[in-house]
Amino acid sequence: MKKKPRSGYRHLWRCYTRSKLYYPIQIPYLISEEFSDSVRYTEHVVESLQKFVICFWEMHSLSDKAKTVENIIVTDGCIDLVADVNKKQIGFAGMSKTDFHFLMELPGQSMGARFMPGAFYQLTGLCASSAMDDYLPLEKVDGSFDQHAFFSMPLEQARTAFYSYVCRIISGMMPDRFTSLFTVLAADPPETTSELCKMMNYSSRQCQRLFQKHFGITPKMALSIIRFQKCLEILTSGKASPSDVLEAAHYYDQPHFNNDFKRNLGITPLELIARYKKH
Repeated sequence: MKKKPRSGYRHLWRCYTRSKLYYPIQIPYLISEEFSDSVRYTEHVVESLQKFVICFWEMHSLSDKAKTVENIIVTDGCIDLVADVNKKQIGFAGMSKTDFHFLMELPGQSMGARFMPGAFYQLTGLCASSAMDDYLPLEKVDGSFDQHAFFSMPLEQARTAFYSYVCRIISGMMPDRFTSLFTVLAADPPETTSELCKMMNYSSRQCQRLFQKHFGITPKMALSIIRFQKCLEILTSGKASPSDVLEAAHYYDQPHFNNDFKRNLGITPLELIARYKKH
C-alpha cells in the first residue's frame, strides 16, 4: 500500500500540542473499571519544575477493604521516583512497554514524581537502563536520604518532604539536550530513526548507545512512544476522532492504527473515546 500524502501532517500534529513541554498521559481510571472503583489517581503540575518534573502524582485506595487490583501503566519513556507508603519503599522505576498487570495491594497509598525522559541520567549520572523496566531503590542512588525518617512521618509531612527532596536534587540545574529531547520530538517528530540520528548528528550506533544511557530505550522505541502518546492526547482532547489520528500520528491505515493502539492500551480508540466522554 502506498503511503498517504502528508500534506497537513505537521500542521495537524502541532494543532493538537497542548503545551510546549512533553506531557505523557496516564489514564488507569479510564482503562480499568476495577481500578477506578478501588483507587483514586491524581496528578499535580508545578510549572516552575516542569522542565525536569512533568508532574507529581498520588494514588490512594478508596476503602479499607483488603484486595489486589491491577494498575495499567502506559508506556511514556519516563522514569519516576516512587514512594510506596504502605510497603515503606522508595525508588526509581520506568516502563518501556505498557504494563497491563502491575499488582497493587490495597488498602495503600503511594506518591511519585514523574521525571522528563532523560532527567534520571542527568540528575543521578546512572545509566537509565538501571531503572527502566526495573526498580532501583533510592538508597542505592542517594545514601544521604533518610528513608526511616521519611516513612515515620505523617502523610502530609511526608508529602512535603518528598516535594522538598525533588526540588533539592534539581536545584540550580538546567535540562540538557537529552532531557529536553522528548519535548523537541513531540513537537516535530522525525518519521524514521535514520532521520532522528541525522537530526542529532550521530551515527546509528552512537544514537543507540546514547539512548540506552539517557533513556533506557532505543531510538525506535522513543519514536513509537511519542507517536502513541500523541494519539492519546488527540483522542482525549474531545476535539478529534480516530480518523484524525491516522494523519496526525502518521499511521498508514485504520487496522494498523487499531492494532498498535490496542497493543499499547488494551482497548480500541473508539472504546477510549466512549469511556472518556462517559467519565
